[in-house]
Amino acid sequence: MLFRPGAIAGLIIGVVVCGIIAFVAIKLSKKENASIDAILATLPEELKDTLRNQTFTETQGKDMFTSNALVTSVTEDGDKVKATLMFYMEEHDGYYTRNVKLTESEADSKGIKANRFVPVILKYDREMHYYDFKKLA
Repeated sequence: MLFRPGAIAGLIIGVVVCGIIAFVAIKLSKKENASIDAILATLPEELKDTLRNQTFTETQGKDMFTSNALVTSVTEDGDKVKATLMFYMEEHDGYYTRNVKLTESEADSKGIKANRFVPVILKYDREMHYYDFKKLA
């Protein structure tokens, strides 16, 4: 006998669980891409060009860089402000977003307003070849 009792059932359960996880990941990816496409459709070409031309300057810490992110939207969420920041990945020729929550006074002091660029600190991921948002500078 090649298999122990229950091995086939365990294998089937494992395949089903992996299938569910893959399905959820694909749905979330499609939702995020649709959101990015909607944002890009509303941005003027000059902002997209400026975003694509952002430079990255090495800063303190291993693989840490400073750059600028485009604030694409700002919404009030109770006593907090939720801002969506957009970045461009030259290596992947694509855009991605990150959300950040701040108090109103922090948002004012950092200059968080829609269609403005704000300084950020990013960590370069050598395996994935992109800069991941860490915090506002």
